[in-house]
Amino acid sequence: MATLSSLVEAVAGVTGLPTATVFAYGRFARQAGAIGQSGRGRSAAEMNITDAANLLIAIGGTGVTREAGSTVETFRNLRNGRFYDFQGAEFLTAGISFLASHGVRPDTSSGTRAVRIQGAFGTFFEFLINSTLTGQLANLFRHIPVAEIPSDLWAQWISEKNSRHRHKRIEDLIKEGLIKPHEPESLKFGEHINVEIRFNRLVPSVEIEFLRDWDGPQVMGVVTFGPDRGGKAKGAHRLQITAGFTQHTLAAAALVVDNKVSPSAVAALKPVEALFARQFSATGSTSSMETET
Repeated sequence: MATLSSLVEAVAGVTGLPTATVFAYGRFARQAGAIGQSGRGRSAAEMNITDAANLLIAIGGTGVTREAGSTVETFRNLRNGRFYDFQGAEFLTAGISFLASHGVRPDTSSGTRAVRIQGAFGTFFEFLINSTLTGQLANLFRHIPVAEIPSDLWAQWISEKNSRHRHKRIEDLIKEGLIKPHEPESLKFGEHINVEIRFNRLVPSVEIEFLRDWDGPQVMGVVTFGPDRGGKAKGAHRLQITAGFTQHTLAAAALVVDNKVSPSAVAALKPVEALFARQFSATGSTSSMETET
């Protein structure tokens, strides 16, 4: 059974925060009713995705542990969610499909190519965490080309002073057959693709970037929650204090509360890597992953 102590141990292990600090966030969030509570020992409350989401929100949303409860309430209630596509209709289509179960509708107010996300951030964040378990997040990237110029090939072009390939777009290099996109089965979160969730602490808002390696990190799309100015926080030119997570932290917390792995095992991230590898595998199954202890 995943208790608050085990969730704290897992989150501390993958974030690098001191266990005592993470526990303080959890304790104040629990006192505010944001995390399940009952007794101690065998009667301790069993954690779920909501509890994991709220603990991560508290950590991301404030640097003051005593503010955990109010911070969770503030961030969970953020609205005006929008999904922006920056790289063409292909990712917009994939993104809408990814968000379909959560709820989206066209956005005609911002003057940009975007869709509105239904509901508040708290529900969306739970959906995002759970998507690391179900494979939905991995599937979002399966049909999006990811490519890089191999280091040995780039070194060759650099050594050739008159090489015309050095200044070509990566799209053209692929068309000419000089390089190939990665096969979906070989994709790795944190290496070829990434999801970065950033909490803005001064003006409560959240920005989630979906990135791919396209001869360097390239933002494919962004999800935002916050003040209703095109989804952007007011005063973006002012001092910003942010904290963030990636898909690895979300998956680690999700695996523990879903009783798939022990907190000590997930701290090394091997179960997370195994989970993602199975999801990207053409024949793998996320439900068949064995528990690691």
